[in-house]
Amino acid sequence: MNFVLEIMVWLGAILLLVGYLWDFKKHLFRLFGYILLGIFWLGEVPYYLALSDYFNAVLCFIVLPLFAYFGYNEFLSQKWEEDPEVMRFLAGGISIASLIYFGVQRIPLLTGFLIRIVAEHTVFFTNLLGYDFTIGALNYGGNPLLYRTNYESIWVPIKGSGIRIILACTGLQVMAAAGGLITSTKAKLKPKIISLLIVLPTVYIANVARNVMIIYLTYEDIVSFDMAHNQIAKTGSTIVLIILMLIVFEIMPEFYDNIISIVKLPKREPIHQKQQEES
Repeated sequence: MNFVLEIMVWLGAILLLVGYLWDFKKHLFRLFGYILLGIFWLGEVPYYLALSDYFNAVLCFIVLPLFAYFGYNEFLSQKWEEDPEVMRFLAGGISIASLIYFGVQRIPLLTGFLIRIVAEHTVFFTNLLGYDFTIGALNYGGNPLLYRTNYESIWVPIKGSGIRIILACTGLQVMAAAGGLITSTKAKLKPKIISLLIVLPTVYIANVARNVMIIYLTYEDIVSFDMAHNQIAKTGSTIVLIILMLIVFEIMPEFYDNIISIVKLPKREPIHQKQQEES
């Protein structure tokens, strides 16, 4: 693990959160938070290239210019002495999601706990189909329990299936993102709670169902693992996420407004100037 990158990811997320919660110098905190997180993700590119995971490598590369653009908009906010809701939404959502995800991903004890639970539920529902799979021993990949020291996967084997459950099989990424973005949306508490109670359990259940489907399709030799995992499962997951997003749009119109405002950022003008043009 790169010590400098580890400092960057935690400091970047904390600076963004401070800029979201605290009014003093908020734009400066957010700007530096975006820069640090962008550099961190750029530093992850070699790791994914070594795995020949070119899709995630490209995504990590894109994060830096994207976050730099968000940081530029924080500079504009300070210059224009304003704080559009969309910028608060982005800072809150990204910081909260980052702290949730890395809080679990960087602490092997928590990572292993989540993986074990997902593995147990996956085996339970898979065995309802008539199989007799069992869960093997948790492998921490040589990491100590309190903090990661390497990039080795932490995993649990599903004995008899040839499949391993890793953190990517838990749906943590989506749940962390959903939790961060919904929580940071400027809406009343009730619709936020309703949205979270709908989205988080649904994502978890859909993810377990995804694992069951992959095991079934590969164990029965219906399709290859790559086909089951990268095409069929990802297509199904995308459909579920789109449906959930539409539901959240209905429950929290403010969430929809924030998403549209992100798309409109390139056309952003000073709020006072826009108000003068409309009056």
